[in-house]
Amino acid sequence: MRATALNGYLLHSRAYQEKRAIYQFFSYEHGVVHGVGARGMPLFAPIWLMANGVNALKSFSQISLGFHPDFQAMCDGVDTDDTITSVDAVNYHQIKGRVQYALLYMNEVLYKLLAAENPCHTLWQVYHTKTTKLHALDRLKLGDSDEMQAMRLYLRQFEQALFDELGVAMDYQIDGHGEPIDTDTVYRFVPLTGFVPDVAGVADRYGQTVKLSRLRYRGDELLMMGRAQGDADAQLEWMPQLSQLQKELMDALLDYKPLNSRTLWQQSIRYMNQ
Repeated sequence: MRATALNGYLLHSRAYQEKRAIYQFFSYEHGVVHGVGARGMPLFAPIWLMANGVNALKSFSQISLGFHPDFQAMCDGVDTDDTITSVDAVNYHQIKGRVQYALLYMNEVLYKLLAAENPCHTLWQVYHTKTTKLHALDRLKLGDSDEMQAMRLYLRQFEQALFDELGVAMDYQIDGHGEPIDTDTVYRFVPLTGFVPDVAGVADRYGQTVKLSRLRYRGDELLMMGRAQGDADAQLEWMPQLSQLQKELMDALLDYKPLNSRTLWQQSIRYMNQ
């Protein structure tokens, strides 16, 4: 990669030498880029930098808070929805609490699941939008219940965009055998396969490679969940089911390895419920 301007967000960093760090940077231009640069790049804030090098680990320089003006102008012109997603870098503040854990979760699954230097513009835009919304949510100081509801919605929508990018999006109209979902049939969800009719032998057939939930879903329920995609109010009605299903798929993608951010999130929920 010749000297290239990258706009994006820091996903992960670790110390490297006295004044440098190894970074995983989620850029609009080239997806996740690994590089070495001066310490101090902040999380959860828009950044632009210069990347250079032919090896897997690039050299990062001119690290600046905020997107490049030309790129910022492009972002400002993208009509995502009715929520403001153009927030100047100087307005990004220190995030704490549950909103921080939500942002850490998005970062953690991205750097664990995305291949390096693979542009994914649509997913990047969704990540940018949800990051900005979470910053705005943190400023609103809502009650615990309202804040949790908003965060769950943002995270489920982010996960759906990630599944689309990885080619494993859930299909609520066609089952795992390629047949249309039948309203009167009961289904079980098989991660990376889809919904399959709940018949004798399902657990033996699929349970050797993935963990199967005991939950069952009627075909008419699945069709309604499918129609809820893209409709925030409808998704909120199905949030418990969507959260469970997407967690099962995410766990399979991660080979059932734990997430540090999820542990923090669960601890915050237990604390809130005390």
